[in-house]
Amino acid sequence: MNDSNRPVFSLNITVQEFDNHYWYKTELIDICRRCRLPVSGTKGELEARIRNLLKGERVDDARRAAATRRQSRQLQEITPETRLIPEGFKFNRQAREFFAAYFKRDKFSFTKEMAAALREAERNDDHDMTVADLIAVYEGKRRVDNPDESSYQWNRFVQDFNRDPQSRQIGHNRMRIAAELWKHVRDNPGDKRYSPELLTEYLNRSRQT
Repeated sequence: MNDSNRPVFSLNITVQEFDNHYWYKTELIDICRRCRLPVSGTKGELEARIRNLLKGERVDDARRAAATRRQSRQLQEITPETRLIPEGFKFNRQAREFFAAYFKRDKFSFTKEMAAALREAERNDDHDMTVADLIAVYEGKRRVDNPDESSYQWNRFVQDFNRDPQSRQIGHNRMRIAAELWKHVRDNPGDKRYSPELLTEYLNRSRQT
């Protein structure tokens, strides 16, 4: 395997170079702080903020303003027609009870897709998105682009690693090897996914040393 070739962040790197590599959220916050950008928000929002900076585009924090307006409102009743931003929808006990009753369940758990839909409404300052839209997202009838997908890359990598029959033959060093393989994928260009070829190459190299 090649050594890590992730560049040190600077305003001289291209957006493609930035996107080719994995950055931890703590690193993104540090970059935003050094570049005098807002440091609040999800990992995907921090990445989008930095991309805009590298493109020379205006960087603002539209979601924060919309979220503040939403949080400041007191919602009395939830219906499918309730608008998320103007009427102050929140993922709280009131909302959980509404969805449980709507789907005729004893308990209800919000999904990451529903949370992504609400963040999308905030980013776009969308005053038309309603609870009915969240229902459609939950039922899979409406797709939401989730800029925070990269946050799940490590978890997905480990899951795929553990599913590989080769990995089940490894003893107590299993997670250490997974971390080494992840570091190689994380710090080099290309897809941030696990493949059995990674482990095969690693095991072959280990046998030769």
